[in-house]
Amino acid sequence: MTTTKPNIFVLDSTVFIGLDFPFLQEWKNAIFFTTSMVVSELKDIRSKMNYDILRQSGNLRLNDPYPELLNEIKGRIEKFDPKTILSLIDIEVLVLTLQLKGTLITNDLLLQNAASHLNVPIRVVSGKKIVQTRKWVLKCESCGTKADKKEMVCLHCGGRLKRVPK
Repeated sequence: MTTTKPNIFVLDSTVFIGLDFPFLQEWKNAIFFTTSMVVSELKDIRSKMNYDILRQSGNLRLNDPYPELLNEIKGRIEKFDPKTILSLIDIEVLVLTLQLKGTLITNDLLLQNAASHLNVPIRVVSGKKIVQTRKWVLKCESCGTKADKKEMVCLHCGGRLKRVPK
């Protein structure tokens, strides 16, 4: 008798907010994970209900990422997205997916972009999936000079730096 390895999926809050259940319950041989911070982000009745349904099915587990891996991934994200606008919750979800060697389920395009850069498998259950990855740079709004991620203002003219696609 052979046993098949379960498929591991990490869920972002967008899954609970925008999904009509019991969609995920129909997935065979799947184990779902999310973080406690994702759960704290669920505010409306529908997303809380979706969370409760999946949790009660026994198919959803709470797990938080390793702190040391969290710091490593933040550094890797800064290389392709300086001054990222990803939330700590988004980064935690990415780290947990890497930690568990799973697939990230999200409808968040910015999170999909970061996952793609980190070679994290992505699955979208509703909404759009990114078609290309983007790198971001800091550029002065006044003179157009590209800046280093550590700079707060343009070293050329003192203008404000803006995060723009490369």
